[in-house]
Amino acid sequence: MGIGYMSVGLKTSKLESTPPKHGGDLAYWQRKVGSEALDWLDLSSACNREPWPIPDVAPSLWMDLPDQAGLLEQAERYFGRRPNAIGAGSQHIIESLPPMLREYKGSINLCVFVPRIGYQEHAFAWKKWGFEIVYYDALEDLLEQKWAVAVVIQPNNPTGEVASAKILSQLITHAEQQGASIVVDEAFVDACPELSLLNSQQGEDLSESLFVMRSVGKFFGLAGARVGFVFCAQKWQTALKNLLGPWPVATPSLHLVQLAFADKAWQSQALQSLKIRQAAFVERVIPKFNTIFDSQDYALSPLFVTWTLESEEYAKQVFEMLHQVGIHTRLGEGWIRVALPALDEMDALNSALIRLLKTAGGQTQRFSRGQLA
Repeated sequence: MGIGYMSVGLKTSKLESTPPKHGGDLAYWQRKVGSEALDWLDLSSACNREPWPIPDVAPSLWMDLPDQAGLLEQAERYFGRRPNAIGAGSQHIIESLPPMLREYKGSINLCVFVPRIGYQEHAFAWKKWGFEIVYYDALEDLLEQKWAVAVVIQPNNPTGEVASAKILSQLITHAEQQGASIVVDEAFVDACPELSLLNSQQGEDLSESLFVMRSVGKFFGLAGARVGFVFCAQKWQTALKNLLGPWPVATPSLHLVQLAFADKAWQSQALQSLKIRQAAFVERVIPKFNTIFDSQDYALSPLFVTWTLESEEYAKQVFEMLHQVGIHTRLGEGWIRVALPALDEMDALNSALIRLLKTAGGQTQRFSRGQLA
């Protein structure tokens, strides 16, 4: 069924393991390449290129200890249910779940299923705490396996894969039947809110097997605020809060996210803008990328587009060629992800791609691997 195994020790943590390398990192390339990288169009991050506008922040917010009450109230209105805990981004929650669940599950059947392609910090977080990692390719595979934890990314970054409500319901039931846990990472779902698992859980107590994570880094473009939320059964709330600590998020971040959640006009406008920008990207830009990548195998998501290329080596070559015309993308293992540009960035991107195509021998000529050699 296309499942690959990577075992780690079941009784000892692996806290000295080498962490995964993160993509994007424009600052790294600016240090490596020099001043020319300062003017690159950075499409490496899948955060909204038209983020929520930051207002002036009162100086007193930097002096007051954080109080989450106001944000919790506004978050309940935004999400339709009250978060059980707030962390320093969903990454903070990803880090906290393994030690908490290991404490409850002991050292028996510490098997965690994670997507083969997806945010690699999920696998690394469980690995650090001595869980056995199993990579899966299709969600349906999980229904035929036993596991302590399964991680679902909805929608997946970078594949754009979307899990149906039916399969999610089946996975929750499967988890309940085996006393397991399912973690659903909804970091990208605000751009397509109809897909959120929270929609079907309103008015109900969440299953003890279910953990849903949300973030403000992607749709709102507030990755630097470091604010994430977890929704789970009341049973886990105290333990999670104890692991996250008393003041995990700075006072200015709490304040700004509270304002962003209350800004319904911006949210509506942003969703409309994403549709307009995606339509322009599909019409004007994708055909050029198809030629440059020598591939029409792409996944379209509200905040990004990911192309699957023939090989890792070819992907690296194209990634470097895009740098020559000032376009910075996210390079993966045989794939390249391109963030949806802001509307006022579309012309610059289009012009850069035309220059690259001309450099390769004309707009009508295929941008082949031979030309990149």
